[in-house]
Amino acid sequence: MQLSKLSGSVLSGLHCFLIAADQMSFTRAAEILCLTQSAVSHKIKNLEDILDVQLFIRQHRKLVLTDEGLRLKQVLASNFGDIIHEIRDLKSAELSGDLTISVPPTFAQTWLVPRLASFIDKYPNLRIHLRTRNDLVDFQTESFDCAIYFGNGVYPNLAVDKLLEESMFPVCSHEYAVKYQLYHQPENLIHCLLLHDAAPWARAGRNDEWQFWAQHFKVVLPENGCTFDRADLAIKAATTGMGVAMARQSFVAEQLSTSRLVSPFDMIVSSAHSYYVVCRKDMQTSPKIKVFKDWLLNEINT
Repeated sequence: MQLSKLSGSVLSGLHCFLIAADQMSFTRAAEILCLTQSAVSHKIKNLEDILDVQLFIRQHRKLVLTDEGLRLKQVLASNFGDIIHEIRDLKSAELSGDLTISVPPTFAQTWLVPRLASFIDKYPNLRIHLRTRNDLVDFQTESFDCAIYFGNGVYPNLAVDKLLEESMFPVCSHEYAVKYQLYHQPENLIHCLLLHDAAPWARAGRNDEWQFWAQHFKVVLPENGCTFDRADLAIKAATTGMGVAMARQSFVAEQLSTSRLVSPFDMIVSSAHSYYVVCRKDMQTSPKIKVFKDWLLNEINT
């Protein structure tokens, strides 16, 4: 057999053959492997073609192993588990070392960190170094492998992958909504204290999120307000009854489900900004960055 033919399809075919040889039935092998009977038959025929050896004699409603098939089954039965384990070890050894990531603070706290254990379980040899900040990374002078940005997606000279879109809406405590008669009456916001995330994205103004929402729905806002340098602090202040915060959907799902926060108006707007994962263009094929991006996208889509 030519080495160029030794591929993942061969390994898959060997696994399929071992199950079929153990069951002596393509149908039962298909059930175990969650494949169709024809797919199992095709995998084994492909393996026989690659090996240039007949493994089964196909009789009416019956399979018989050839001498070569019996020898291969005996070898695989004792060694296949070791082969799979060794391949996993080799892949794991490839994905080792440090992975340093810059992440917006609230996104890290409310979305990323609660999910991060599953990534570490999957790639135990990668050492994660998470650093939170709202400003952009200088990849030329700072030792970050990649970063998650909340912004417009325009980052010259970087590889950019979109992760997650956002929607925005005001939130406050139920008691505050009752006190200021906010339910279904957004005009009463004029009497409220607004809680601002002063740095929702790089170079943003302190009230840009509120202004974006208000312009969309043509709502007049009060001039007074309190600012915080992290969105989660503004949201925390809203849960205490201090005022009304502008929330992003990914940040407040838990507080809304437990009624620590309410959304007094059915007035949700898609944010002009989204979450992106970025890295240097010459690093976008790095295995450790690629598996991190793939994991992020899988988490978002499940």
